Amino acid sequence: MSTLAPRGAELADGPSLRELFGGILGDKYDKDTNPNGMINIGTAENYIMIPEVSQFTQTHPVTLNNNQLSYGEGPWGTPRLRRAMAHHMNKRFHPIVPIQPDDLLFANGVSTICELLGFSLASPGDAILMSSPIYQAFAVDFGTKAKVSTVHVSFPPGTDQFSPAAVAQYEKTLLASEQAGGGPKIRAILLCHPHNPLGRPYPRETLIEFMKLCEKCQIHLLSDEIYAMSVYHLTSPSTTPSTPFESVLAFDSTPYISPHLLHVLYGLSKDFAAGGLRIGCLYTRNRALWRAISAMSQFSWIPVASELLACNLLEDDAWLENFFARSRVKLGEGRRLAGELLEEKGVRFHTGANAGFFLWIDLRSWLPPSPPSHASGSEEGEGKGMEEGKKREKVLVDRMFEKKVFLTPGMDMFAEEPRFFRLVFSQEEDVVREGLRRVFEAIGV
Repeated sequence: MSTLAPRGAELADGPSLRELFGGILGDKYDKDTNPNGMINIGTAENYIMIPEVSQFTQTHPVTLNNNQLSYGEGPWGTPRLRRAMAHHMNKRFHPIVPIQPDDLLFANGVSTICELLGFSLASPGDAILMSSPIYQAFAVDFGTKAKVSTVHVSFPPGTDQFSPAAVAQYEKTLLASEQAGGGPKIRAILLCHPHNPLGRPYPRETLIEFMKLCEKCQIHLLSDEIYAMSVYHLTSPSTTPSTPFESVLAFDSTPYISPHLLHVLYGLSKDFAAGGLRIGCLYTRNRALWRAISAMSQFSWIPVASELLACNLLEDDAWLENFFARSRVKLGEGRRLAGELLEEKGVRFHTGANAGFFLWIDLRSWLPPSPPSHASGSEEGEGKGMEEGKKREKVLVDRMFEKKVFLTPGMDMFAEEPRFFRLVFSQEEDVVREGLRRVFEAIGV
């Protein structure tokens, strides 16, 4: 008999992130000191730029005064941090209405921002609508404590989910969820913009359609723009033109959506290669939401040393411009290298990517065969199909673990069918080459 309350027991019996991370991160590969270690090309970090950020912090050390060693200026972000982030976003997101420091709220990571939004915008049992596939941790961020579920949109074959026409599928899914007996009430649409794991920004015309839908249904539009500065260019003449990143704040949205329904999530974990600082922020002009999240901020206080390091980074415009330029070049080189290695082995991948750190690769040819189909169309059949799909992908995950390499399986990212894995290429060349060599060995090509 458990000594825990039901919610504690549920967490204790659930998946162990500590065990997963221990297996992936506990024996890290190094070509010189640990060549037989685990290669992690599944977790999305800007690894190749971390040394530059580390060097910056060493040449810009922080010291704490008496006030900073006390409770200081509150848990929602110091005035200096809010000014520095507002300056960064005004300079590089090109908002049509300048961002004011008081429009920003801070927490210890964008995951926490999602949790706070879940508490504030939805009740337990409500849902956030988002694409399939999508970043796997959103379900954890919204669901673990706020008890808000995620509903994922499927797209007909041949549909470009970044096109304006694809927004109709969101409306169809929203209506189906709310009309079904006991279906969750949709309180917001969440966009990964640029998208994780597909690596594409949404064009303006699609963003406008999302805004129209949210205004029509009076639900919130959450735009996670954490990869905004990680859009790169491919110079191959055969490459089709890619969509540039344009923030939802960069054009006049008032004809399409009320300002109190539009919110932007951002942080330093991806563009700044600084996930360890735990800096996440929310832009909102909804004062009721601003007050609700402020009321919970004491539970997500950012350590002052992290805030000071973040301010040093955000305030150094010259260094940042060079840093972002170098990051874009290195991301383009990593994307090109990974694509060439995959093509040599006949492994297909999503070719439209021009943002983020990853490629969406197709390993269907190496999955074990599927079992006889279950009752298709029923919820029970779909649930069993998901379970079987995860089992089939896990066969490859286990083979890769035996070869000391990790990729994120697609069904963990709410892919519609088993076949895809997320490959992170934002690594040194030797890591990408050796990691993919091990993947190819695991699948037998």
